[in-house]
Amino acid sequence: MSNFQPARTGDIGSGIIIELPSRTVVRTQPVTVPDETQPVNSSVIRRTRLRSSKDRPASQRDPTLGNGHTLLVHTPQSTENVLIVRAVDTLRREYVEEEWFRHLAPHIGHTEALDLSVKAIIAACAYSRGVPRLTSGDCYQALALALDAVHANMKQSHVEPNDDMLASTALLAPFEGVIKKDGIPTRPHVEGLAAILVARPATYPVTQLAREILDFYACESAITACIRGTPSPFESIHRAYFANDRIGYSDSDRAQLKALSNELYIRIPRLVMLVRSLRLQRSPQNQLLLDALRLIKSLLRLQDIQAERRLMRNIKGHPSSDPDATSPLGQSLHFASVKDFEALAYYWQSRLTLLRLEWRLHDLFVSRDVQSDGTNKPEGPYRPSFGPRSNEMFRLMKNILMCSEYAETLRLVKHAHLFAYAMVVVWGVTMDAPADLGHAQDEEGTGPLSDLLLRRVNRALAAKPALTLEDMNEAADVFAGGQSDGKFAELYR
Repeated sequence: MSNFQPARTGDIGSGIIIELPSRTVVRTQPVTVPDETQPVNSSVIRRTRLRSSKDRPASQRDPTLGNGHTLLVHTPQSTENVLIVRAVDTLRREYVEEEWFRHLAPHIGHTEALDLSVKAIIAACAYSRGVPRLTSGDCYQALALALDAVHANMKQSHVEPNDDMLASTALLAPFEGVIKKDGIPTRPHVEGLAAILVARPATYPVTQLAREILDFYACESAITACIRGTPSPFESIHRAYFANDRIGYSDSDRAQLKALSNELYIRIPRLVMLVRSLRLQRSPQNQLLLDALRLIKSLLRLQDIQAERRLMRNIKGHPSSDPDATSPLGQSLHFASVKDFEALAYYWQSRLTLLRLEWRLHDLFVSRDVQSDGTNKPEGPYRPSFGPRSNEMFRLMKNILMCSEYAETLRLVKHAHLFAYAMVVVWGVTMDAPADLGHAQDEEGTGPLSDLLLRRVNRALAAKPALTLEDMNEAADVFAGGQSDGKFAELYR
């Protein structure tokens, strides 16, 4: 890569730009990405030099500024400030400025590992956008430098697993997904995040950065764990990282539902693993069945109907504008904020996954003889309340479907992935109880609702080749303890 000319990253206010210095890229140094025009928040830029356009030669003045206007030019005076500017620019382009990434600026410049991780993800995002003169080889070179620094940092026995180390690893988790343009986090990096949190002593403060990193990766890590048949990598972390910390505040209900859904995401993969083992055995062992029953009873208590009802008061229902909408999509839900959507939609889909597993576990219990070894016999028949439970399943399913139009307006890749997963879970309900839903299908198992779900999953995932009806059947079965087959599962391996 050659030298880049000084780049204007855009107006901060009227007549203010940031001018970044050009650099020469040396192959043993991190890749420098060409800068693109984008507004930048001046509040994150420290120790910059301001100069007036009137101090510049006439040939360098901006002709677009009229008389009486002065162009103020920020020139960052350190590599740290340049990196902050580039990071903020990337956050806005990737629509993650409201996520955990917004906490990065104060950490830049503390460790080489973090700075190199920031540069690696900036390069990957630029490559994904098609920035000229940037190759995948450049990006992987930046990744290699970052990984070496992160590993070296972790090997230092005197270095505690602090937030700089956590953020470095969290930044690298989506790298492969950004390069491949599927946005799916890399499993080993997510497992590394969990290992860092588990390694922290009980006295280590629970920071907002750590909580938001967990929140960002909890659901997609659960999808991966369910597909692989393993517990969530976050299963052993302290509850303080996902518990409701907003009790008594105006957003307590939203925080409560997010806390419940995150705990469900963290604990459901083990239940999927147990149900899968039970489904594979002709005569399930008592202990395995008891473990599954105890776990599901514990998870079913993770519910807050009152918080859900209060938060739903902020939702407005409108007639669906989707020309392909079918019942129950005659209505579309519009949320007061993206945060409200996340709290409710994530809660609904995690709860619906749990109820499908309860249904499947009940079927296993009543359809097979449990081998008794004289100990740990199940205490009486397992009979979930299928009247109320069925009603709740269909209510959750309809709520999720009515979120579809709103979800498709969101630009964050994570939202697309999680809503694709929600469509798969809804598909599973239509498989489990099509008659109860009035779900009309033809001889090939298709119908208006099936077509709608399949279309929206393919639109969200941009999978190539597109998922088929059989892929959806296999994907839905995975999250009810079935075998890990199909294209959806392949995306997360």
